[in-house]
Amino acid sequence: ASVEKEIPLGKGIAGWVAKEGKSLLVEDSNELSEELNYPRLSSRTAISVPLEKEGKIIGVLGIYDKYDELGNEATFTTEDLVAVEGLASISAVALERSFVQEKHEKVMLEKEISEKRLDLLFESVQGGIVTLDRNFMIMSANNFVERWSKLPLYEIVGKSALDVFHSADGICPHCAAKGTFEEGGINSITQSFGLNYAELSSYPSVDEAGEVTEAVVFIQDITDRVLYQEEIMGLYREVVQNKEYIESLISNSADAIITMDLEGSVISWNPSAEKIYGFSAEDLEGKPIPYVPTNLADAEHDNWERIRKGDVLNIETFRVRKDSSLFEVSMTMSPIKDASGEIIGISSISRDITERKRVEKELIRRNQELSRLFLISSAARGTLDLNVLIRMILSTVTMGDGLGFNRAILFLPEKELGVLRAYMGVGPSTSEEAYKIWADLSHRKTTLQETLRSIETGGEWTESFLDNMEGNIDIPIDGDTVLARVAREKKPYVIDVGKDNLSADTVLVEKLGSAAYAGVPLVSRDKVIGVIWVDNKFTMKSISVEDIRFLIGFSDQVASAIENAKLFQKVSQAEAELENIFSSISDMVFLTEKDYTIKNINQAVVDKIGLPREEIVGEKCYRIFHGTEEPLQSCPHHKTVEEFLPLIKEVEDQYLKGTFITSTAPMFDRGDDFIGTVHVMREVTEMNELKSKLLSSEKMAALGEVAAKVAHEIRNPLVSVGGFAKRLESGLEGSHKEFARIISNEVRRLEHILREILGFVREVRQNRVAVDLNDVVMAVVDLMRSEILSSENTMITELDKDNLNLNLDPDRFREVVFNILSNANMATKGGDITVRTYMDDNYIILEIEDSGPGVKEDEMSRIFDPFFTTRPSGTGLGLAVTKRIVEENEGKITVENKPTGDGAIFRVYLPLQEAIDEDSRG
Repeated sequence: ASVEKEIPLGKGIAGWVAKEGKSLLVEDSNELSEELNYPRLSSRTAISVPLEKEGKIIGVLGIYDKYDELGNEATFTTEDLVAVEGLASISAVALERSFVQEKHEKVMLEKEISEKRLDLLFESVQGGIVTLDRNFMIMSANNFVERWSKLPLYEIVGKSALDVFHSADGICPHCAAKGTFEEGGINSITQSFGLNYAELSSYPSVDEAGEVTEAVVFIQDITDRVLYQEEIMGLYREVVQNKEYIESLISNSADAIITMDLEGSVISWNPSAEKIYGFSAEDLEGKPIPYVPTNLADAEHDNWERIRKGDVLNIETFRVRKDSSLFEVSMTMSPIKDASGEIIGISSISRDITERKRVEKELIRRNQELSRLFLISSAARGTLDLNVLIRMILSTVTMGDGLGFNRAILFLPEKELGVLRAYMGVGPSTSEEAYKIWADLSHRKTTLQETLRSIETGGEWTESFLDNMEGNIDIPIDGDTVLARVAREKKPYVIDVGKDNLSADTVLVEKLGSAAYAGVPLVSRDKVIGVIWVDNKFTMKSISVEDIRFLIGFSDQVASAIENAKLFQKVSQAEAELENIFSSISDMVFLTEKDYTIKNINQAVVDKIGLPREEIVGEKCYRIFHGTEEPLQSCPHHKTVEEFLPLIKEVEDQYLKGTFITSTAPMFDRGDDFIGTVHVMREVTEMNELKSKLLSSEKMAALGEVAAKVAHEIRNPLVSVGGFAKRLESGLEGSHKEFARIISNEVRRLEHILREILGFVREVRQNRVAVDLNDVVMAVVDLMRSEILSSENTMITELDKDNLNLNLDPDRFREVVFNILSNANMATKGGDITVRTYMDDNYIILEIEDSGPGVKEDEMSRIFDPFFTTRPSGTGLGLAVTKRIVEENEGKITVENKPTGDGAIFRVYLPLQEAIDEDSRG
């Protein structure tokens, strides 16, 4: 069965019973109206009875569904209704009691909660609470009092406040309670204890008759509040003090301090404002400001608009004094706000900056001057070319962003002539030319720095009238004119020809048409090295003291630069002359450091070594001149480095292929420390060869003369002896015949010797033709091959594959090959003889190598001498003839032993050449 839990009053069975206060028996719920059958019942029969107590409906008791003993559904009857009504009466009484009990419990719970809240509040209050009766007995106290009095509550409650608190640093709750008991109202007192303060507030507790029975005293520590109040008072006094200070500051400030309303009317005006602007406070108070120039009124209005929006302005502007004079001020304008932050006015702090601006302009001008001086000084230090330097100087003097003069000329002293001579000038000759130049510079916007850079780098230069005056103006130094006095007295002069009593330089007035000009000396180390002349002919601007002061400062900067450039010019000329002399010396000259590094060389070294200068300088000298990786012990340079002494020696240099007279001398610095050597090498190869040839020629001439005479004297008798010996040999028999044959053979041998001698001393005319050296060599090799084989020697040929064409006499040169091969064959037994031809540098070389015993060292220097031989049967003329033939063909012959010691090597060097006209050789 369903149970109605909440239904509207008057609706449904329970709602109807509650509203009507009557019982209701339902036998069949299907017969109920829609109003009563709400919500629709699932039970068919029901009883609903009101619960009533003292005429008040306190509830409804409902019973639904009925079943008999067999469990079958039955219908409630009237008896059932009466029984339920009886139960309802009993239930109403029980329910009422339950309501009363619930209400009582709720009240007690609320009381308990209130008491707990009161206790919590009592204990959590940041202060002490003490309850006193009229006899000042302590009824209660909270934990704060316990902590403050340092006594447990059981020793406080029930005791007299006089006993407990009179000893507690002077805090007396009963003193506050006394007023409450006497007056019946709230009583508050303040007491101090030590450095702390307490506020005691006593509240009355009255009974039903309105009598004060208890006093509740609140004790609060107000030390912080008292101190805060004292601080507030201190701040107030400070504010008053600051106000007085600010008023004094405003009154005594050197700045004009003005306040205005938002419309611009003056509110306050300090004494400095009166001093700066000239207006008194009475003149302006409540009136619009009168000191803004008319042309700045709109700008000032815009400033006020910005300040009204809260902006703070720091500006520099102009103002007008009472006497109408205009001056410049630095001004700070800011809004004035009230306590709510609303802008209510404008404050203005201004300072007269006329003097500061004047100083600033002067500083800017001086800074510009210094910048220009620094610029030209830097440019001057960057060049030592005198012409470039002077053109820079004069351009700086005449350019607008330089010194700004119209024209300038630099005079340099010619001491030999006793004059100042115009060295260079810059400037136009006419106004039209001047304006054209200035317009061009303005159009191109060429700066001084760009101009100086262009001059330094050799840029295009527009020639002016004064460029043609160079060397055409001379001022006698001993004269009485302005420029002469500038040079002698070392001080500047400015002259206005029509006004001053000074003697003008007539030549300048006549040639340049200058009526006013200035001259400034260029002084370096107390010596005048030049004079700068300037004028402003076309702008007609007078030359001021500041102009001269600037020009003097400029002159001081450039004087030493000009002197240095002149000295450099002289040094450069001297250096060029020395370098020219150094390069022109035909001997090889070179300088080395102490570690053998080449520092400098002349052209003769380049020509001899055959390398570019850059590949020689910086290299070690022994690599360049000897082809070695370390110094030669025999090199004079090495000994000079070791002994620091000069040395002259003739050296045969195999690497350079020549003979040289070498002179080496040490070099020392100013501290006498050795720093390197200077070398002079003169090649004497050709001279020695000529000497050798001369000696040889003289020797050969003497030998030839003797040999020819001896041969002539011997030859005729020898022919007779030979003839008679042959007759005897044919006519004799036996041992006498053998004796005659021996005589005949010896005569033939002597005749052969005589022919060799006569052939050696006789002048032979060469028949030169173009031949291949290989063909000449092979003709001799083939001729001697059998002779060589008979000596059990092996013939090896290593000839160059290319044609080795030369102009020579083949018959004479075959004699060269034959003589060398014959010597090699006689010196070698059972060995190898190698013949080579090849090209090396500018020579064709014939090389014949044998494997014999070699040449003894003491014989090496004499091997080519005539009549020198080591064989009993030789004449000693073969190699002498060979050497002569080689030299007749502009060649040379050398001999050396093989490094292995088993044989000698003969080399014949023949220069590469074109065919030589036979007649040209004679």
